[in-house]
Amino acid sequence: MNYLMSAVDRVRSWTDEEYGANLGAFLDEQPMLFSWLIRLSEEFDDDVHEQLVRSAMVLREGFRSMGLAVGTISDACITDVTTEVVEAFEGLEAEEEVLDLERIEQVARSPFVHAEVRNFLHQELRSGLPRGEADQHNLMLVVDILIGCFEESVEQPGASGQA
Repeated sequence: MNYLMSAVDRVRSWTDEEYGANLGAFLDEQPMLFSWLIRLSEEFDDDVHEQLVRSAMVLREGFRSMGLAVGTISDACITDVTTEVVEAFEGLEAEEEVLDLERIEQVARSPFVHAEVRNFLHQELRSGLPRGEADQHNLMLVVDILIGCFEESVEQPGASGQA
């Protein structure tokens, strides 16, 4: 079963009222990640930013569908994942003369999830993916950071913090 596609369908099916309620719950569950997403609003146009928030909601629903509990994503997690992702992208830029989206997906933390979220964004954005190469790369970088934050914050069964 493709849990991510099921999550995409679920998020798309929400009424405005359901979306608002889920967005409020997401804000309560992930205040630091939500704050980070809000700060990104200056980097992207409104439509792209709105869809990044929806992408985070798709990831939230996808992880839930798989039965994975995601703990609160901390600022330290966001910083660590951002550093890791930026270093991977910079390494790729040093190797490749021209970066295309498929090559970016190959170095993504989770290539399948990255491709699915990119497809979701492409379908949802009214004007399609940003036209400029730098804007597309920045968007894909943010997608990879979102995925990494969710992955890194999955609560491990039986991990109670006791040594």
